[in-house]
Amino acid sequence: MALVKDSILYVYWGAFRKLVQKMPQPIVYPAGKLLGSVAYLCFRGKRKALEEEVRFIFGADVEESRRRKIVRKAFQIEARRELEVLLYPILSPSNISFFAVCEGMENLDSALSKGKGAILLFAHFGANQMVMPAIGHRGYRMCQLSAPATAWKEVLTDKKLSAMEEYALHVRTEHEQSLPVRHINIFRSVKEAFRCLQRNELLGVAVDGGGGKERIPVRLLGREALLSPGPSDIARRTGCAVLPTFVLRGKSGRNRVIIESPLDILPGKEAEETKTGITQAFASRLEDYVMANPAYYVGFMALRSSMARKGDVPLFKDTSISCG
Repeated sequence: MALVKDSILYVYWGAFRKLVQKMPQPIVYPAGKLLGSVAYLCFRGKRKALEEEVRFIFGADVEESRRRKIVRKAFQIEARRELEVLLYPILSPSNISFFAVCEGMENLDSALSKGKGAILLFAHFGANQMVMPAIGHRGYRMCQLSAPATAWKEVLTDKKLSAMEEYALHVRTEHEQSLPVRHINIFRSVKEAFRCLQRNELLGVAVDGGGGKERIPVRLLGREALLSPGPSDIARRTGCAVLPTFVLRGKSGRNRVIIESPLDILPGKEAEETKTGITQAFASRLEDYVMANPAYYVGFMALRSSMARKGDVPLFKDTSISCG
């Protein structure tokens, strides 16, 4: 089995990667949709895991047809996102408009006009990494707080990675590093994040990732979720604007990067109250997106559930499924 997996990785990061990079652009997203549909049929275990997350959102009595439709779309979304990872090194200012359009740029420009930088705050909702090329290739200077793909080597302590698996993580990291942003490793010092904002640049941060040490409870999807207060603390200390940012797809597959109006940061409040308030405000906006577009989030929810079973911090305190 290990040999089969290594062989697949060898082809994927070798010949298949080169094939995708040479594909005519109009073929990429239809190909991703097709691959996602095939994966939906082939990976029964993953399909069941995603179905459990759909039940978690909508309750145990959610209609089977609706559940299957959401999960199939989730597979298609993931496949398209993975094809985009293979394309990161060849994205450029000249072709980015085919892969992503930006909405709400007036919110971004208004925030930067104040000279304190701005945080683009997002979740692992859809193709969240496409925020980086969509913004960076349009001429904006941006930093990204993130963990390199190679960090999985330390996270998966219960599993010894093969040489091919380590190579795949290395190449994925190279692709991510090719994006037009300055990467700041979340597992190390984040002083550069403050310098980024001092330079009146943009700082991209995901609030629901596994990095960082601290978590605070907020309401999300009717339950208590554990999200990072790091972004809100940075905003409190710098006075920068916090712009919720979400990525959806049009019918063609092209990404819509939506930059929303800034979250309210009321001066004079205590530090903990400010951090909780900002984080909860974002969680409320995220909930609206997830309820309307659950296929964009169930894959990440399933990943976090899997990691929690291995001892990682869970995304939700209460993982029971209600009869909604």
